[in-house]
Amino acid sequence: MKKSIIIFIITVCFKSFSQNIKCEIIDYSKTLDGIEYSTYQYVNSSYSYSRPLMLLITDKKTFMEIYHKIPKLFLSKQEYTDIWILGIKDFNQVNSSLDSNKKIIDFFIERILKYRHNNGLPIYEKLQLYSNAIYLKNSDELCNYLVCK
Repeated sequence: MKKSIIIFIITVCFKSFSQNIKCEIIDYSKTLDGIEYSTYQYVNSSYSYSRPLMLLITDKKTFMEIYHKIPKLFLSKQEYTDIWILGIKDFNQVNSSLDSNKKIIDFFIERILKYRHNNGLPIYEKLQLYSNAIYLKNSDELCNYLVCK
């Protein structure tokens, strides 16, 4: 009986103090310098301090096709716990250096850095996020970066 009570207390404490985070934030149709864009953040983390992230940048059409697939993909184990997607209207990787697109990407990356800082997560360097950003041309490329069943 005593062992059962101790096991019960340990289990309750473990469940009470464990860190399970699951959230989804979608911002549709924002505008910066006359260019429309949308953002999406998905977090599915258990007991992970590092919370590795994946940054996807694409056009608005592809954004609308892929953002709702992300939670379903997390039914299987993923390497990343945080997924950030930026969809810019009429975006392609060739024009990503245009001042207006670069300004939107900068703003989005600053938002990611602020979120991580405010939540006590390891900080990435801005240049690191730029170099790790994945530019998707279409929705079929998503499974190249996330585990799809």
